[in-house]
Amino acid sequence: MALTRGRQYCRSPALPALLNAVLDALWFSILVKAVVTAATVIVSAVAAEKSGPFWGGLIVGLPVSAGPAYVMLAIEYDDAFLAQASLTSLAGNNGAVIFILVLVYIAPRMSLLPSLFLATAAWIVVAFLVRAIEWTLPMAIVIGTVVLAATLWLTRDVQPGPPTGRTIRPRWYHLPARAAAVGFFVAGVVTLGNVIGPEATGILSVYPVTLTSLLVLVMPRLGGQTTAALMAGIVRSMVGFALGFIVIYLTVIPWGAALSLSAGLAVMLVWAAFRLAHHSWSQRRTAS
Repeated sequence: MALTRGRQYCRSPALPALLNAVLDALWFSILVKAVVTAATVIVSAVAAEKSGPFWGGLIVGLPVSAGPAYVMLAIEYDDAFLAQASLTSLAGNNGAVIFILVLVYIAPRMSLLPSLFLATAAWIVVAFLVRAIEWTLPMAIVIGTVVLAATLWLTRDVQPGPPTGRTIRPRWYHLPARAAAVGFFVAGVVTLGNVIGPEATGILSVYPVTLTSLLVLVMPRLGGQTTAALMAGIVRSMVGFALGFIVIYLTVIPWGAALSLSAGLAVMLVWAAFRLAHHSWSQRRTAS
């Protein structure tokens, strides 16, 4: 196991303790994930300000949070565990969708902290419901389709608000703070996997930590209405997440973790490319 190897490295007199920790594959993966996710949040926030909510939503909708978490789960656990976790992630994806839906409606009307509190409370309720149900793939697909379709319809007309006059200037502490938050989150998911089981692990892996970080960074600067438009754009990306989890569930046992996770990632990226192509076509049509 990676953690065992890490302890062996730390006992080696030939290498400094810091270098030993970096060489440990698990902790190096956590570091990479934390940095990539934190950077994605900041890039998405800047893109939302400079180019509009669509681009910010497209960037943050990439699997930078759940993807690396599943890679580390594949290192630690077997294919059956990953299959069950992906099924629960498919069901738990509804929680992220509801999280976004709540923000779309309350962010223009409330300040940051109440908005975050209510959205997180909604996610927790959905997470408990997901945990209480014994899921099957058809059930998860049907319920997920209904939730996604309803949310897409309810957020179809959300438009950004007027500029607030404040530009996004990331402070020196933004990146390390978000990196630390994401790193602790992923470390907790992997470490607790043996204790909480694949169902709860699947739910935790889709907790909207990236959305939370993005909300904290964007809302004070762009205002509640533009934040709502950004979140509405992210909903469209959740379709790709759902499709990717379906692919992983169906293929991880017959194909193995490496090929299955690659296929799931490819599906998510293809959906992002489709959204980009559709947006470009809509822009050309409007211009003409």
